[in-house]
Amino acid sequence: MFSQLIHDEEGQSTVEYMLLISVIVIALVAAAYVFVPAFERGVQDLGNDVRKILSTGKIGKTGTTR
Repeated sequence: MFSQLIHDEEGQSTVEYMLLISVIVIALVAAAYVFVPAFERGVQDLGNDVRKILSTGKIGKTGTTR
């Protein structure tokens, strides 16, 4: 009975998979802290550009003045 418990490794592989998943989640959270501020700035810049285009009717120097 004890020799069968010693040779049983199903629990070990489950723990290894959970450790691998936890490392991946930690890497994703760390990447989010690095890339989210740049993404937010890009979205804010895009919003400002759209607001300017809608208020002036011009994209760059082309278009009609409102």
